[in-house]
Amino acid sequence: MLTEHLVARSDARAPRDPETGLLEGAEPRDLGPKDAPGAVLLVHGFLGAGQNFGELPEALAEHGWRARAMLLPGHGTSPRDLETVDADELVDAVFAEAQALANEHGNVVLIGHSMGGALCTLAAAQGHADGLVLVAPYFEVTHRWYYILPPEQWIRIGSPIIRWVYKGQMFIQVNRPEAKDRILSYDWAPTRAGRTLAELGERARASECLDRVTCPVLLLHSHGDEASSPEAAEKAWEGMASTDKRIAWFDRSNHHLFFDYDREEVVAEILTFLDQHFDTDN
Repeated sequence: MLTEHLVARSDARAPRDPETGLLEGAEPRDLGPKDAPGAVLLVHGFLGAGQNFGELPEALAEHGWRARAMLLPGHGTSPRDLETVDADELVDAVFAEAQALANEHGNVVLIGHSMGGALCTLAAAQGHADGLVLVAPYFEVTHRWYYILPPEQWIRIGSPIIRWVYKGQMFIQVNRPEAKDRILSYDWAPTRAGRTLAELGERARASECLDRVTCPVLLLHSHGDEASSPEAAEKAWEGMASTDKRIAWFDRSNHHLFFDYDREEVVAEILTFLDQHFDTDN
């Protein structure tokens, strides 16, 4: 089939590390002092990698935190690998990374972007977080009137028939044009993985999950996010049991807040949140 050929060609052309086989920029990263009293786990979004956090890992390390940018299963290699990854495998990977950091550091803060936000919410609900930062988190896809049905429903309808959907740079949602080629993402998405994404959003926005999120929470979003619904994120944030939570809007930007016009303010907001709630000097 033509689509299969296009996916294979895109895969073959992607620049990779010759030793690991990972896409360039997709490798997991550990920054900051190994004996830091606190650690931050950075959980990236659908089709992406830890590179999608821009300059945040370096800023966290300079601020005295141990920063771990993980790579989710099925990501950073080939979209073919993502086809066989289910929701539980993604959740378990985040739980394992958070627990490993907790074994070495006093406090663990989870920072999730997009799908990573749903995963971090699920982890926080299971007690794996002392703090939670959600950046353009995915709970539902942003809806437009002309979609008629919710995008998640279209995914469920279409995935048994259509195996691949093209994303490419055109659908990387960032308002700064010069930033598009800096954001790592698969060009093709398996529709089966889209169903997994929808399942994660459904789990994370469920009241039984939100009722168990009691740690301090910071939500950073844009009303103009064309990928992750700001309305769904705000509703989820309101439903979290935490009594210490804040929301900040960055409306010059789109979905990729770490590369958009508000990127410096976003990083500053996160560092302020950490300073207010955690002591990195002990």
